[in-house]
Amino acid sequence: MMSNQGYILVNAKNAQKIELEFWENLQKNGREVELKYARDLPECTPDFILDMIAEFEHKAAEFCFQGAQGRILDAGCGNGNLLTRTLKQNSGNITYVGLDFSRNMLRRAATRAKTLDYATFLRGSISNLPFEDESFDRVISSGVITCLPSYKDARDSLKEFYRLLRPGGILAVDFFNQGSHFAWFRRHILRERLEPPEFISYSEFKADLERVGFKIMDYLGFDYKPFQGYLFQSRMRPIIDPFLVQERFTRLVEARLIPKMPILSLCGYRIYVKCMKNRLR
Repeated sequence: MMSNQGYILVNAKNAQKIELEFWENLQKNGREVELKYARDLPECTPDFILDMIAEFEHKAAEFCFQGAQGRILDAGCGNGNLLTRTLKQNSGNITYVGLDFSRNMLRRAATRAKTLDYATFLRGSISNLPFEDESFDRVISSGVITCLPSYKDARDSLKEFYRLLRPGGILAVDFFNQGSHFAWFRRHILRERLEPPEFISYSEFKADLERVGFKIMDYLGFDYKPFQGYLFQSRMRPIIDPFLVQERFTRLVEARLIPKMPILSLCGYRIYVKCMKNRLR
């Protein structure tokens, strides 16, 4: 295993060629450049949007890493955005392994974490993880499951996460909610087909996790905008939403309503789930 300033070549043969080439060739500049890398944001992204997305990244990282100890795998770590937002001040008894299929993203992650002597980065695929059984205390996978080419790949990845975790270990993973208002609009009004693994209902995802052997402990929803996606990129935005009302609305829901009524998380467009590996299946 190489130092934290490098990464190990494992096996990326299962990575989708087009997506891999996209991330390998991505280039960004300007303010919050690493956030732009993590989300492929345009150079003209308004500062308000950058601040809002940075808040989301911080909350998601806090949810995923809170109380983490021991050996941690970030499966699909990208440019290390979650790591650098939560662990610098909370290293404790932690060994962090970041895995991704893009050399470009891994290179950036290793550079950002070069002062962290407990972080190492590897290249590989989450559907074929190169680690021994029960070798991690926590597995985190953010923004990855929904990008897999098939529902089978997603379920196989959950099985891999289960295999890697020690009994009582924690998995933090996210999905796009088929039960959200926007998914309903796309499915019933626009007549689009929304299928797993890109979209899945909470009940279906919960059943998949339990079938593998996980027990859900907590969940946290994000993104309640009336219209999904980055409307601020549209040329019509100055006419349709000149004051970024929909982003301000979702910020209000996340900051004020969700802490008082956690059940509303299940209405979010994107939901993070934290679950525990049962000692007995």
